[in-house]
Amino acid sequence: MRVLLLPLLVIALALAHGQETPAPTPNPPTPTPRVVRLHFVPPPLDGTISLGIYNTDGKLVRVLHREDGVSDFTAGHDALETTWDGNDDAGRPLPPNRYRARGYLVGGLKVEGVNSFFNDWVTDEDSPHLAHISRIAASDGSLCLETTMPRGRSAQFLFEPATGKLRPSDRVAPEPFEPPDGAKFAEARIDPIAFTRGKTGTLWVISRLNKGASQVEIVQLSAPGQPGPPVLRTLSVPTEDPQPTDIAASPNEDRIYLLEESPAVQRVRSLTLLANAAVPEKGQAVSDWKIDFAKEIVAHKNFAIENSRPVAAPNDSRAAPATIMQKLRPNPLERDQPGKIVLAIGFDAEGSYLETTDGLPLRTISETHNLSRALIARQAENTVDVFQDDGAVVEQFRVTHLEEMMAFDCGDFELK
Repeated sequence: MRVLLLPLLVIALALAHGQETPAPTPNPPTPTPRVVRLHFVPPPLDGTISLGIYNTDGKLVRVLHREDGVSDFTAGHDALETTWDGNDDAGRPLPPNRYRARGYLVGGLKVEGVNSFFNDWVTDEDSPHLAHISRIAASDGSLCLETTMPRGRSAQFLFEPATGKLRPSDRVAPEPFEPPDGAKFAEARIDPIAFTRGKTGTLWVISRLNKGASQVEIVQLSAPGQPGPPVLRTLSVPTEDPQPTDIAASPNEDRIYLLEESPAVQRVRSLTLLANAAVPEKGQAVSDWKIDFAKEIVAHKNFAIENSRPVAAPNDSRAAPATIMQKLRPNPLERDQPGKIVLAIGFDAEGSYLETTDGLPLRTISETHNLSRALIARQAENTVDVFQDDGAVVEQFRVTHLEEMMAFDCGDFELK
């Protein structure tokens, strides 16, 4: 056994030497974070602070604070303090260079919703923004609307005529039914576009006046199996009016609902029968109708401001100026003269805001999503009107007390 021990020991030592664990590779050094400390004395005005970082060309490269309060800063000795990491708004490091920090303290600006245009369905700030209605149906005293919202989203609502309110609905509108007696259409010489069941089993039909014609009329047909003439009454539609594309009817009352369209407007009307006067030679009745309500959505790919109101415009040729010059309150800490600021309206996915022309947000205007356009117009010396469009409605907001703003400057600094 002793003869074998020495060779085995030599082999074990050789293997141990060949399997020696390599020394660990050191990790690369962690880059030192760039932290720039900024100090400034806030102007003597209660409000919010917006602060931006600008490069040597005067371009805004970072919105460091947006409508923040004093509590969002660190209180230093007779000054407020904040830090910047040297990155732009997208989180990308900016090159070493000299930069400047400056901003505005925004005081008691007041933002108030004033009006809405081009859409009668929008009656307050909580109203849904219906861009288009594709179908209507009567439903338990309410009117069911299948709609398209801004950016193409589909949605369904119930409109309650008694309250004038829209509320979301998960209920699917009743499917169109096949007329129980198709021969009635042929007998009455009707070319139907849409039809629905009405009171006492009658049929209400939107019919073309002539085969392939665009002008239509509303026809009420007697219930299947009832004696007498098939056409009970007709309701003519003037050529210049929006033409009906869909119809709904109350099963208990002499009331119909019409969805009507033209290139310029889409309209929903409710009509109630008041009286009939017999016309013996025609075997029909002349009807007197009352309009219960009429709501329109006006087409407006673009809009312009005329006499302080938006008007539908085919292009931007009459658009209001995109900016407004506004006088500021002087900052007594800097002993400057009253300065001026050029204001514009910005918007993103979350809503709209008053901003400087270089893009520093100053004051939120609204939380309306999916805006496609916004204009600003002077209303008085320290008041502007903001008009904004999401494709369904143009909303008007009034911003007052614009003089309650002060500029401040943190000075230049070096980013290494």
